[in-house]
Amino acid sequence: MRGAAAPVASGLRGGAFRPVVDRLFPLEEIVRAYQHLEFHTQVGKTVVTVGR
Repeated sequence: MRGAAAPVASGLRGGAFRPVVDRLFPLEEIVRAYQHLEFHTQVGKTVVTVGR
């Protein structure tokens, strides 16, 4: 496990690994975000944003 963790940690620190974002939803559309997840068609992460 340690042998695999070191390259992953290095890639995270160096910015080599970036998450793929499928869609952004504001918190007010949380129901739509959940419905989007239920379809299992997303390629990447579904992100819910919170306003300031």
